[in-house]
Order: sequence, then structure tokens, then C-alpha cells
Amino acid sequence: MAKEFRRITFSKSEMRGALEFNAAKSGAKLPPGDVVSVKSSRVDNAFFFELGLFDYTKQKEATLKLPEEQALNALLNHSIETGIPLPRAARKEVREIDGLLCLDMFIE
Repeated sequence: MAKEFRRITFSKSEMRGALEFNAAKSGAKLPPGDVVSVKSSRVDNAFFFELGLFDYTKQKEATLKLPEEQALNALLNHSIETGIPLPRAARKEVREIDGLLCLDMFIE
């Protein structure tokens, strides 16, 4: 049976927007600053994304540790809000590729 793979790569400013939108929906607050780095990490059996944020106005750095599930929800919600079509029946995963978050979709 044929399989389809699709990847959407989000820019750092799109990542910030997606995180802000999700935080606003849940009442959470993000540290100020632009996303300057992304790397994946693992603690026990849980996967996280560590986002480096830099607030240029205050010249201050911050790190945001984002669970994989929250990253996935943020990118899915951002895609829906901006009109990016997503296949419903696809298995969706978030990956860090070249310092950016990507939404990978596997359709069987």
C-alpha cells in the first residue's frame, strides 16, 4: 500500500506566534523574546523542545522547555488558524530539523 509523507516547517517567528496563541487560550504566559534557537531533548521517556528566547529590548535570554504534546498542539492550532490544510487521518509528529520545528504527517 502506498504511503504519503508531508512536512511543514515553521519559521521562528511562526513558532513564537503559535506558542503565544496557545498560551493565550490556556491562560499561560510566555517569557518575552524572539525564538533564537530550538533543540530537542529527552528526560526519562518524555521528549521536550528547548527554545532559546532573546528579548532584544532588555538584552536578556530565557529558555522555555516545551513538552512535545504542547508543541504539537501549538503547531496544529496555528495551522488551523492560518488556513494550512491538514489531513485528518494522518499521524502527526513534531520534530526539530535544522533548528526549526516541523510538523510531520504520515498518511497511509
